[in-house]
Amino acid sequence: MKENWEVKKLGEISKINYGYTEKSSFEEIGPRFLRITDIQENNVDWETVPFCKMEKDQLSKYILNEGDIVFARTGATTGKSFLVKNPPLAVFASYLIRLKILDLDKLAPEFLFLFFQTKTYWDKIETGLSGSAQGGFNATKLADISIPLPSLREQQLIVSILDETFAAIDKAKENAERNLQNARELFDSYLKSVFANTGNGWERKKLGKISVVNMGQSPKGSSYNTTGDGVPLINGPVEFGGDDPFSKTLKTKFTTEPTKMCKQGDLVLCVRGSTTGRMNIAGFDSCIGRGVASISSAEYQDWINQYINFNRDTIYKLGTGATFPNVSSSTLSNLLIPIPPKEQQRSIIAKLDALSSETKRLEAIYQQKLAALDELKKSVLQKAFNGELTGA
Repeated sequence: MKENWEVKKLGEISKINYGYTEKSSFEEIGPRFLRITDIQENNVDWETVPFCKMEKDQLSKYILNEGDIVFARTGATTGKSFLVKNPPLAVFASYLIRLKILDLDKLAPEFLFLFFQTKTYWDKIETGLSGSAQGGFNATKLADISIPLPSLREQQLIVSILDETFAAIDKAKENAERNLQNARELFDSYLKSVFANTGNGWERKKLGKISVVNMGQSPKGSSYNTTGDGVPLINGPVEFGGDDPFSKTLKTKFTTEPTKMCKQGDLVLCVRGSTTGRMNIAGFDSCIGRGVASISSAEYQDWINQYINFNRDTIYKLGTGATFPNVSSSTLSNLLIPIPPKEQQRSIIAKLDALSSETKRLEAIYQQKLAALDELKKSVLQKAFNGELTGA
């Protein structure tokens, strides 16, 4: 930090207070009533913020003004902040803390808001949370946080530099995310074209005729363990190896009283609940619970895997029950699978495998770029508050 910078505690440079306690209403009975849940991605859609009753003599204490900063003091978003700009007539709810700068000629709200994105600040939040039985962060702790304070002119210069830098980083992230999406869509597009344009010599066969469909059955709960006793147990996505449908299942639970079993290499398919249609490949012989089914085929395994992956949404819709989908053994067994001649099948599978490998390679590259851009943003932000972005 520069020698000519001051260090001030937030309690010295701002007024900090808790929000108003009242029920919210979507009837226009008073001012807008800003809550934690109304703040999404550093943005508030004021048109969706509800209202609350409030006596006129209370309004001045809780009204939100341009340049105020509010903080979530409890819950999963504890520490997240929002800089108020162009607010309607609005007050803030009790699970928020409002910080109002005492002298705007000495401290720019935008500079202070940027400080609340730094690692220094978040380390203070984490330290404060670890000492709280309620898992929250209070106004006293917030007031005790120190901030490096350059002159107002230098604050404004830092804000300008960071705004420009962050805009460039965000643009680069947007491009990387678009390229990532394009890479995924390339594979999906080819997969769609394969099953949408069946040609001469293709047949449609029931899944139950070309594979063994094995519906899971949960063993007794008393037989479950995580110490490796018995055989691995697959109940659903918790045991899946990731979002990639062709990843291998993991050993996280075991049972000493297995019921239904699948073999290594079988397709494991979710058949109950909101995850119906999700799939993975069995990484080892396992017991399967009632939330999944296994599909095994000596002749068509790779082809079935690709078709099931392509038809996840269709399989979900096959489930009976509006609130809790459930795909039965007969429904799954009667699913018609379009199958090309053997040579064409091998050719398509080879191309899909090659395209999948290339897609994963590109995904890894773009994910690394996104991670690097996030780190760059953090690094530039930290340098700003160390006094390394501006001259002496």
